[in-house]
Amino acid sequence: MKLKVAIVDDEKHCIETLKYDLEESYSDKVEVLFECNNSVECVENLRSIKPDVLFIDIEMPGLNGFELIKVIKPKETKVVFTTAHVRHAVEAINFKPEAYLLKPIELEELGKVVDSLYQDKKPSMEIGISDKLAISTTEDIELVKHSEIVYAKASNNYTEVILENGASKLISKTLKFVSAQLPENSFYRVHKSYLINLNHINKYRKADGGTLIMSNSAEIPVSGEKKEDLLILIQR
Repeated sequence: MKLKVAIVDDEKHCIETLKYDLEESYSDKVEVLFECNNSVECVENLRSIKPDVLFIDIEMPGLNGFELIKVIKPKETKVVFTTAHVRHAVEAINFKPEAYLLKPIELEELGKVVDSLYQDKKPSMEIGISDKLAISTTEDIELVKHSEIVYAKASNNYTEVILENGASKLISKTLKFVSAQLPENSFYRVHKSYLINLNHINKYRKADGGTLIMSNSAEIPVSGEKKEDLLILIQR
């Protein structure tokens, strides 16, 4: 699984530059879950999205970066401050951030931070500490074991998650987002609209371009560009 990050900065070009650097240089280690230009939007996103790392600008209108940390009180999410001002360094120490990056952020310095954070997370990924998907509704947040998920289907900006007990859960997140929350060694995007649990495949039917028969008898189409990799995965 990749390091899941979010970016909070009131300057659009800073968000775009940081996101570009992360996705272009560290795509094998990092997945950007969301970016926002103010603290209020960040707080709202964090109600349902739990990134591993928050890149937070310090000087922002409304709640600044330090005030944002006081509000969200991150426990499992690590913080990296980004700022164009050295004078904030002393105060930043009080919040025990993982790093303090000066703008414009040098790619080499960013790389050191990403590598360090990734190595810290790697042990937990290897032993499978997080084996549940958080499904948030208006009433509650349900934790579903990865092993119980048969497949997920895209529905515009929503995702329908189908469980082995027959239940269907609708999430107000894209399939891309859901995919980033699940282990790559068990889940595979076989089609632009479908993400499947490899452990729930019962049969692969070769006719009509390729179709998967899942453990609940659901038939999932396989896109041509995914066929070769899928066959390697199911025959490994």
